[in-house]
Amino acid sequence: MRDFLRRTVRPSAHGQTAEHEQAPRVPIDLLSATGFVLAALTLIVIVDVGSIARFAIGLPLVLLAPGYALVAILFPRSTPLEDDTRRLLGQTRAIGDWERLALSFGLSVGLLPLIGLTMAALSIPFTGPAVVGSVGVTSVGGLLVATIRRVRVPPTARYHVRLGAKIGAVRRAIFAGSPLYTAINLLLVCSLLVALSSVGFALAAPPSGESYTTLQLLTEDDDGDLVADDYPTDIEPGDPVSLTLAVENQEGEDTDYTVVVQEQWIDGSGGDATVIDRTDHDSADLHVADGETVTVDADVTPEAESGTVRMAVLLFDGDAPDTPTIDDAYRYGYVWVDIEETFDD
Repeated sequence: MRDFLRRTVRPSAHGQTAEHEQAPRVPIDLLSATGFVLAALTLIVIVDVGSIARFAIGLPLVLLAPGYALVAILFPRSTPLEDDTRRLLGQTRAIGDWERLALSFGLSVGLLPLIGLTMAALSIPFTGPAVVGSVGVTSVGGLLVATIRRVRVPPTARYHVRLGAKIGAVRRAIFAGSPLYTAINLLLVCSLLVALSSVGFALAAPPSGESYTTLQLLTEDDDGDLVADDYPTDIEPGDPVSLTLAVENQEGEDTDYTVVVQEQWIDGSGGDATVIDRTDHDSADLHVADGETVTVDADVTPEAESGTVRMAVLLFDGDAPDTPTIDDAYRYGYVWVDIEETFDD
């Protein structure tokens, strides 16, 4: 019996049995996770890789990284603390690798709404790069705290990943048994991957918000600020109408516009108003980058010598037609101007 025990229980290189193997001084899993998060942030936010690469990188980033960091904070040990040494945030039970993986996924999904609420409180826009950046910053911060917690645990009790043993266990779990049993296991794994991929794609590449373009007619107040007020409504013949046109592009891509300033003579009022004549005074081609606003100053002198005219600004997506009208414009705005000559007493 003594010889049998000597043959079956062999000390490790550090004089420890396999159950009490010392963990490496540097937590390799946390260091690797941090490196992956930083690389993902660089590729998605800064480099802006293609959609397929963004999906492949964003899936584990969004669905595993923040939860894995939280699990590592809560469970830095491979064994729980003794009853007489427990303290605040002390680990009261041990969990296995599969439990860690399952908790990482569940906690990541649970943390996403909290990250979203934080973004809303800080007025951070819900764009793809902003969501990925927020998840990444949260994950890196959690991994840093987890690393500090992990290295404070004695090496013999510190959790570490035994990757070789886990790969062998996965292989045995899937391929052990009959061909039918193996096929069922593979089908379950593929179904799980498809489900996770669908959720990850929706989270890692959220749909873009509403696309739109805005056109504003502005004037300059006494402080030099542009305001949508105090439009010139009464002028003398030959006086210009001075406006500032502001075009904001939120179409999701760079866009070329054409703006036309038009003098219109109107018959009727309200819904029965009809343009009986029009004169194009000025036009300009604008290239506006996505998310930017371009302003253009317009000084237009009406041809009419008296009466009321409508000074309309027509914005077209692309080139303007040969006869620009409000009905054809992508966006438009106008001001009413009374032209009347005044006589000094």
